[in-house]
Amino acid sequence: MKRILCQLTAFTLLFIFIFLSNVTAQQNLSSIKGKVIDNDNQPIAYTNVALYTAADSSLTKVGYTLADGSFVLPDLEAGKYWLNISFVGFKSYLSDPFDLPENKEVSWPEVKMEATDSELDMVVVQGQVPMLEIKKDRVVFNVEQSINSAGISSLDLLRKSPNVFIDNSGNIRMMGRSGAFVAVNGKIVPLTGGDLDSYLRSLQSDQIEAIELIPDPGAKYDAVGTAGIINIRLKKSTEIGANGTFNSGYSIGNKSRYNASLSGNYRNKSLNLYGSYGFNRYQDPYKEEVTIQQGDQFVNLAATGNIDRKIHSLRGGIDLNLSPNSIIGFLATGNFTEGLWNVSDRAKFGNVSDGIVDGQLWAESNTIIDRTDLSFNLNYRYANKKGTVLNIDADYAFFENLRNNTQPNEIRDPSGSTLISETTYFSNLPTTIDIKSFKVDFERPLGEGKLGAGLKYSAVGSDNTFDFFKEEEGEFVLDPTRSNTFFYDEKISAGYLSYSISFGEKVNLLTGLRAEHTRSVGDLQDQQNTENQVVNRDYLDFFPSLNLEYAASENHNWSIGANRRINRPAYQRLNPFQLLLNQLFYSQGNPFLLPEYATAATLTHTFKNTLTSSFTFSHVKNLMTELYLPGEDNVSIYSFVNLDDQYQYTLNFSAPLTLTDWWETYSTLTAFYIENKAELSGVSFDEKATAATFSLQNTFTLPKSLSLELTGFYNSPTLWGVNQRLGTIWSVDVGARKSILKNLGSVSVAVSDIFRTNVWPSTSDSPIIYVNEFRVQDTRRLLFTFTYNFGNREIKGSRRRVTSMEEEKRRRN
Repeated sequence: MKRILCQLTAFTLLFIFIFLSNVTAQQNLSSIKGKVIDNDNQPIAYTNVALYTAADSSLTKVGYTLADGSFVLPDLEAGKYWLNISFVGFKSYLSDPFDLPENKEVSWPEVKMEATDSELDMVVVQGQVPMLEIKKDRVVFNVEQSINSAGISSLDLLRKSPNVFIDNSGNIRMMGRSGAFVAVNGKIVPLTGGDLDSYLRSLQSDQIEAIELIPDPGAKYDAVGTAGIINIRLKKSTEIGANGTFNSGYSIGNKSRYNASLSGNYRNKSLNLYGSYGFNRYQDPYKEEVTIQQGDQFVNLAATGNIDRKIHSLRGGIDLNLSPNSIIGFLATGNFTEGLWNVSDRAKFGNVSDGIVDGQLWAESNTIIDRTDLSFNLNYRYANKKGTVLNIDADYAFFENLRNNTQPNEIRDPSGSTLISETTYFSNLPTTIDIKSFKVDFERPLGEGKLGAGLKYSAVGSDNTFDFFKEEEGEFVLDPTRSNTFFYDEKISAGYLSYSISFGEKVNLLTGLRAEHTRSVGDLQDQQNTENQVVNRDYLDFFPSLNLEYAASENHNWSIGANRRINRPAYQRLNPFQLLLNQLFYSQGNPFLLPEYATAATLTHTFKNTLTSSFTFSHVKNLMTELYLPGEDNVSIYSFVNLDDQYQYTLNFSAPLTLTDWWETYSTLTAFYIENKAELSGVSFDEKATAATFSLQNTFTLPKSLSLELTGFYNSPTLWGVNQRLGTIWSVDVGARKSILKNLGSVSVAVSDIFRTNVWPSTSDSPIIYVNEFRVQDTRRLLFTFTYNFGNREIKGSRRRVTSMEEEKRRRN
């Protein structure tokens, strides 16, 4: 430990020394300076100054005027832009497109703002922020522009996003490939499975600005996400002063849901204070039918359940400007969840050959959940005009999940009228996880390009207790054969180098190499003579990445990318205890799960910066997936296994189009071929499938500040997991939104899953076990939302920060 800390300190000092040295490399950056006055030639302070790229009207730089009316937009690359200058009580100023040369300070002609009679004059630039944007390295879904995205959780929002599919276990497929991970503001979300589900439900769409699909992240990112990263970009204010936003929503389905949030921000010349609070009541009723056959035995299960969550979310921070080039900040976040998960199971079991029912299982399950998730980040950032950047993050996170479950089980005769036996179980399952992390990132110009380097060290400690009780003579007695304690410790040391360079105006190259050394210990302690109680692992991996772009002409752009990435098992999935779902079903971890590795290569073509097509080949080694396994006495075990290999070929097309000045549409089509190979329980699997997904979004802009939206998606039958065949899933949503209160507020109404077709049908058929599942959730809903912005709208918001424990916290479940 001391040796690693010494190495980290040495590298950190080396980077600081390099950055403090007199670097000679220069970037040909330009700047724009100007002044804004009123009709009486008096300066206007705190005017909002925004610079947009002429090609796609994307926001490039935001600034504001000082007390003397002057403004400066520094560190600008050469290109074609236009300016938008606005202030309350004045007509907005929009410039014509202009060319900004390299290495030049441009003095903008003095801008005289004309007063307006109305209290607030807003200029809407059509197409300024389209709902979906196709960029070189990502697809951007601008949530604020989507009506059907209002008033829902980020989990539901991701499920509506083009080229994204999430199953009931929290596994994510992006652009047809499985193994994608979620990030927020560039930070990998520290959760998987049920914990990821709970977190995404606590984050409402009104807090989200955009969702970015990044299929090929570079070496700077942790090497997780075998199919790439889905980055949720939270809203960020761009003005000066103090302001706030209130959001509320209510939806009606089988159960009601509601949410409310309040956020505020204050900024002056030297500091920025920000904070938010949100409350979310989320009820999720569902119905499920499962048929399982193993050997000569069958079980037909019908279940109804409801997960009722009350979630409190807090976020607060401060940024201090130490100098024009350096800033230090502190950020704290917390999520607190109280939940009840009630399930009622009715199952018939018997012999397959004669079809006779031998008996029935009547089981109830009542789980109480108390979750606490705290994160703290200390950040320092230095960036000068020469292009040198130093970023240091120190993080600590604490996670606690307190759960207890009461489960009465009744075995009845075939008719269900006569009680044969009755057993009640009680489980206490506390989990605590501590994560410490330290990260340094450094960039500087080198030659004709830019060099990037970084180091990261993380330490994780996970403590899992599983106490299993059985009721005997009215008292719960501990069952030592089913109880245990599982400790997991993991340390990862990582470093990377990256380099980007342009060869003329047509060729751009970005390449990088990341190394990660992992040491882990899984220690199972129980009162039995369990074999292999301690699992030690020590391995070093290298993750290269490459992206080469070629602008063949004004209309045609080509790129080729390749990378290698890893997904490590979630901590809880390594715990080998058996979690009772009911007397016939168990969930069990696997301490021998191996990390999965993915190698992928993609060829992409873009026509007129609009129509994008790509072809990807990927190979995943040790693919982690869920699998039903047979147990004794009709018991089925839901566990986690590694496949030997998965091969996938993916073809993707996407096209955002403006059909008229009031109708915009975006469509995507993904077709893919999957082949899974595995040897499990003495059975060879070689499963193949060809499938396709399609999504379409239509936005209609009507008079009187009214907008309509019609969206939908279609997923054809496909292969999921080892040999699970997923049936057809499709959905259609419609919504309307209107601006009110002089455009400071808005109301919207929407209907999701109109035809109630967003269901989960699947079948797994093998010599080991046959499983057929059908699950229906509360997806058809009527939603109402209200948003109001108050205070000074001229405030520059808090920084978006990527802390140093993205990957470690994600794997807490």
